[in-house]
Amino acid sequence: MLDLYGRLGFNISDKKTGNDQGDFDGRLGISGRQVVNDKVSLIGLAQYQVNASEYANNVEGENDSLTARYVWAGLDFSEYGKVTAGRVSSGLIMFTDIGDVFASSDVSTGRQARHIDPTAVQVFRQDGTVQYQNTLGNIDFSTAYIFGNSTSDLDYGFNTALRYTLDMGTAGKLAPVIAYQKTRAKQSINSRTAGADTFTYGGVGTRYYLGSFMLGVLYSQDSVTYTNGHTDSKDKNWEFTAAYDLNSDWTVRAGYRYLNNDGGDELVLRDTTFELQYKLTPRSSIYTSYVLRNGQDGKNITTGKTVSFGGSSASQNFYHAGLRYEF
Repeated sequence: MLDLYGRLGFNISDKKTGNDQGDFDGRLGISGRQVVNDKVSLIGLAQYQVNASEYANNVEGENDSLTARYVWAGLDFSEYGKVTAGRVSSGLIMFTDIGDVFASSDVSTGRQARHIDPTAVQVFRQDGTVQYQNTLGNIDFSTAYIFGNSTSDLDYGFNTALRYTLDMGTAGKLAPVIAYQKTRAKQSINSRTAGADTFTYGGVGTRYYLGSFMLGVLYSQDSVTYTNGHTDSKDKNWEFTAAYDLNSDWTVRAGYRYLNNDGGDELVLRDTTFELQYKLTPRSSIYTSYVLRNGQDGKNITTGKTVSFGGSSASQNFYHAGLRYEF
């Protein structure tokens, strides 16, 4: 059985240039399942994107080519969990999704992972990953080993995440998450990674649900160590998010994040986001948002070039409006 799905969108924003600009973005994916027996199924997925409005394509410029977002194959063992291998959907998304609620802003937590593994989009997606996931009662957990490939040239990498969902009846639902990742570059290719040796990432956060209201908070910290004598580059990242469904059609969201880098590019983010979404259908919507920025751009420690975030200055406010059609 094969499923074809995708997303088409058009966005208008002054995010990248300070002037009004329109951009198209799209995703196309295919997923499949073949039943082996009543306990085992073969599963697979391939999803590609073009000019997607996300950190992966905007952090250092635009990307108008078709690029792989997820490409993996695996085995589903029913209640015994599933194993997937390739460019997988990382189990750490259970954690990063606490802050990733806006159509307009890019995820900051785990942004330094690419200094060790150029194939990494934060800790969401990395080539050459073998992952195990399962749910036991109220516990969802994931663990993975990251082999990398000829582009990433990792010595080793691994991550793990765990979420516990506590149903408190009329008092709502609480879903705390912890996450951890470590990757290390091969010693022979440190020149390619500008001396970057090890990336270590950890985070703790939770979501709270009460009726149509959702509140999220997370804290993450990551560091990159170097073999060329450079000081460690450390990111500390706080995020607060809130979402409320006014009715079946309208949703409002708000959030604040504070990221501070010490010893690396010295990027500082202080972003306050407001967003309004109207659902035209259960899967398609229009939205508008405004992001107030009061941070400061960093500087690349190797090239000396300015480091912005998500394609715009860390101190430049921007608006974003878009239409998304999903199928």
